[in-house]
Amino acid sequence: MNKQEEINENDINTKNSNVKFASYLSKFKLKIFLVLFLTLLDTIIVIASPRVISSIIDNGIATKSREQIMQNGIYLLLFSLFSIVFSVITTYVAAQIGYGITALIQKDIFKKLLNFSFKNLDKFSTPTILTRITNDSDSIGNAIVFTVRMGLQAPIMFIFAIFMSYQISSDLSKIFLVIIPLLIIVIMVLFKITSPIFKESQERVDGINGVIGENIRGIRTVKTYTREEHEVTKFMKDNKLLRNVKLKVVYIMTILEPIIGVLINAALIGVLYFGGNLVFSDKLSNGQLIAFISYTSQIFTGLFLMAGILMTVFPSIISFGRIKELLNTHSEITEKENAIDNIPYGSKLDLELKNVSYSYSNSKNNTLEDVSLKIPFGSSLGIVGMTGSRKNNSCLTYNKTLWCYIWGNNAWRT
Repeated sequence: MNKQEEINENDINTKNSNVKFASYLSKFKLKIFLVLFLTLLDTIIVIASPRVISSIIDNGIATKSREQIMQNGIYLLLFSLFSIVFSVITTYVAAQIGYGITALIQKDIFKKLLNFSFKNLDKFSTPTILTRITNDSDSIGNAIVFTVRMGLQAPIMFIFAIFMSYQISSDLSKIFLVIIPLLIIVIMVLFKITSPIFKESQERVDGINGVIGENIRGIRTVKTYTREEHEVTKFMKDNKLLRNVKLKVVYIMTILEPIIGVLINAALIGVLYFGGNLVFSDKLSNGQLIAFISYTSQIFTGLFLMAGILMTVFPSIISFGRIKELLNTHSEITEKENAIDNIPYGSKLDLELKNVSYSYSNSKNNTLEDVSLKIPFGSSLGIVGMTGSRKNNSCLTYNKTLWCYIWGNNAWRT
C-alpha cells in the first residue's frame, strides 16, 4: 500500500511542542541534588587525603611517632570507607537518573510516533526512528550517568589540586604553567577532530539499520529472487563505512595518546627532579613531596575527566538534537476537543466524514477534496474507478484512529 497523507479537518488547530532537556532533568531534582552533595563530600575526601599521607610521613615516620601513624592511619581508613559509600550511592542514583531520563525520552518518542501521519513518517525512515529511540536515547542516558557524577568532581578536583600544590611549593607548581596548557591544546585538537566523526557515525548506523529493516520487511522477496548475496554485499558496504569511521577515531587516538603520555611523564619527571632538589636543600619535606606528587596526579585526573565529560556530552547533544527534530515535528493528525478515545473493538458505530480532504504524500493535488459522507454500520460500500486509481486503498485516518473497510465483513475495523 502506498503511503498516504492523513485527513485534515478544517477546524484542526495544532501547535508544535518545544522539547527542552531541562524538562527531563526537573523530574529528578532531588536525586540530582543528592548525587551532587555526596560527590562534593567525596571530592573533599580525595583532596584532603594527600595532606593526611604527608602528615603520616613527616609527623609519624620521620619522628618515629606510632601515635601519629595510628591517628592519621585511622583518618585515612575512615576517608576510604566514606568514599566507598559515597561512590556506591552516587553511582546507583546517577544510573537511576540517566536511565530514567532515557525511558522518558523513549516514551515521548513512542507517543509521538503513534500520533504521526503517513506524511510525517515519510520524513523519518524506520531505521532513523529506531536509531533515535535506541542509540540516541542511550547516548543521552550514558552521558547523564557520567556527567552527573563527574561534572562537579572533575573541575573541583582540578582547581583545588592546583591550589593545594601551590600551597606546598609555589616554585615547583610552575611546572604546571607549561604542561597544563600543552595538554589542553592536545585535548582541544582531539575534540575538534573527533566531533564531526561522532555525527557521521550516527548517520552510518542509520544506513545499516536501513539495510537490515528493508531485508526483514522484504525477506520473502529476497528469497524468491535469490538476492541473498546481493543484500549481504550491500550490508557489508554500509558496515565497512561505519567501520572506517570508527577506525578514524582509533587512528587519531594512536597519534595523540602517546603525546599526552609524554607530557604527563615529563611533568612527573620534572616534579621528582626539582622536588628532590628542594628536599635535599631542606626547602621541602619528604611528606610534602609525596603530597605534591599526589596532587599532580589529581590535576591530570581532573583535567582528563573534564575532557571525558566534553567527549561524552558532545555526542549526546547531537543525539538530543536528532530527537528534538522528531519530537518537535508538527503532527498532521490532531483530534478535536470532543474526540472519543479508546473506541472498543467491533463497536457498532456509523462512520461520518465532514469536509475531508485527502492526498498522497508524493502528490501535490488532493485525491479527495472537501468530501462529506456517512457510512452506516453494517452497510456495504462500493468504490468504482479506473484501473490504477488506487481504489483498494480504502483506509482513512480519523480522530487518531485508522479505519479500514474490510470487504465481505460489512464492518469498519480499527
